[in-house]
Amino acid sequence: MSVRVRIRGLAHGGEGVGQQDDGLTWFVPGTLPGELVDAEPERRKARWARGRLTQVVEAAPDRVTPPCPVADRCGGCDWQHVDPARQAEHKRMIVAGELRALVPDPQAVRLAAVAGPSLGYRRRARMHYENGPGGLRLGFFGGRSREVVDVTACPVLRPELEHALQRVRRLAEHLPAQGEVLGLSDGQRAVLALPGVRPDEPVLEAAHALLDQRLCGIVLRGGRRSVAVGQHELRLDGGDGLAPMRAHPFVFSQANAAVNRAMVRHVALAARSDGLRVLELYAGAGNLTRALARTAKRVWTLDEDREAKGLLRALAEAEGLPINAKHGSAPSLLASLVARDFRYDVVVVDPPRAGLGKESAAHLARVAEQRVVYVSCDPATLARDLRVLVDGGLRITDVTVFDMMPMTAEVEVVVTLVRGPAEGRR
Repeated sequence: MSVRVRIRGLAHGGEGVGQQDDGLTWFVPGTLPGELVDAEPERRKARWARGRLTQVVEAAPDRVTPPCPVADRCGGCDWQHVDPARQAEHKRMIVAGELRALVPDPQAVRLAAVAGPSLGYRRRARMHYENGPGGLRLGFFGGRSREVVDVTACPVLRPELEHALQRVRRLAEHLPAQGEVLGLSDGQRAVLALPGVRPDEPVLEAAHALLDQRLCGIVLRGGRRSVAVGQHELRLDGGDGLAPMRAHPFVFSQANAAVNRAMVRHVALAARSDGLRVLELYAGAGNLTRALARTAKRVWTLDEDREAKGLLRALAEAEGLPINAKHGSAPSLLASLVARDFRYDVVVVDPPRAGLGKESAAHLARVAEQRVVYVSCDPATLARDLRVLVDGGLRITDVTVFDMMPMTAEVEVVVTLVRGPAEGRR
């Protein structure tokens, strides 16, 4: 039985939040502030409930018709119902809400001054497939399900990446019953990766036949073997004095080239690392490192991904950058640095969605001598970690929101913290 709910705001994750007349709080995906909606209960607790949208009774001005014909089923993009011109502002307000205990003025949470397309921008993707008697279904999981929604055309993907991913359908006879395809584009060409596919001769021949001007390489990994057909690495986001990052589909890279370039510049300016010793945790393949190393005395990096570390080391050697890239655990390193009372002038962190955790954040507060630049993709865990850093003597001086993935509720936030009441000693 449906209930009628007035949506008052947006929660972390992009769900609409509202209340019934009895005061019960409701979370309803696919809704916007100001809307009156009908929702079918899916889960109910004493103080809150989660429902599935069944009808929009009164629509908000920011509601639009989704540009994708499978938007109602596909879980790849959960914000296609939101006006693209308003998505970034909604995300800024979500971040401001999560950080309100630390940054009381919501206007102090700034929106990055960078604009890009809301469609045709995404250069990285992970698609799933199911291969059976009815043929190959290739696409994204459905909303809150593990069922593959077949996607023959995706409006958010860059054209060359979409072209490359759709060509995978020609490999159906060589693919297992289910799996995934990873794709990455440099803006002109794309490389694909097929984990769980043994690189035997027939599939290698079939993969080679797929290569063309836009699909330049395919990497197959299975049976403890990894074989690349064609080119397996790309160079991303070089220019304006910045060395291009080395990347391939098995290593993380940001999905939006234009917004990522702006974020990298922002982090480098926020770090103020000229001539200083910099520690970067969760450095990956060096997206931020290459900018920090242009002026820092030296950048020590750490990441748990051995492949990413290898790409960063190759970049540092080729470009002659003062980077010392290591493989390891950030929590373990921070604990070790605290035990040895060792500090760095500047610490830059870009952790996964789970964040640092309270113990590691407390250690970080002791390791950072002058400032911390924290890059986050999860405002909730960011707020938790920032509370610990502030309690450890750091002060928030800037919060900037980057709309890295339009048409989704995903958001990137960069927070700058400095030591003590002043800007820190130089």
